Amino acid sequence: MKMALKDHMTRKLVTIGKEATAAEAYRLMSNYWIRHLPVMDEAEEYIVGMISERDLLRSPSPETRVGTLMSSPLKTFSVDTPLKAVVDAMIEEKISAFLITKEDEVVGIVTSEDMLVLLDQLLKQDSGPTWLLNEILINPALQRAAYMMGQAGI
Repeated sequence: MKMALKDHMTRKLVTIGKEATAAEAYRLMSNYWIRHLPVMDEAEEYIVGMISERDLLRSPSPETRVGTLMSSPLKTFSVDTPLKAVVDAMIEEKISAFLITKEDEVVGIVTSEDMLVLLDQLLKQDSGPTWLLNEILINPALQRAAYMMGQAGI
């Protein structure tokens, strides 16, 4: 199984303008079954932030502008970054999505869900080790990952 970041990210980005409303962001997320939207500037040339489903929960009104709810500045990772570094950042910084770049151009997004899919694939491999539940539960890194996913509502 390939363990490169480029093989475990989503390449097709669904974006939203920063002047859009929270209601519009929620509709997009619901329609595409996603929890994160990169936010574009007024000219729709640059990504200026990211809005998450969690950000929408703190919106005072469905008419609140995305630009006031989004997280910015964004932390990004190069497509060549080791997966472990990305997962470590998700755990340590409690961030469930990062944009992925190649030569300063955004080429995708990686989310905690992408990492869960990878974990599922690893656990299903016949040739891999058998993990017992008690071994998983006593592993501090997996405990942090489970806590982070619980906090993210996953």
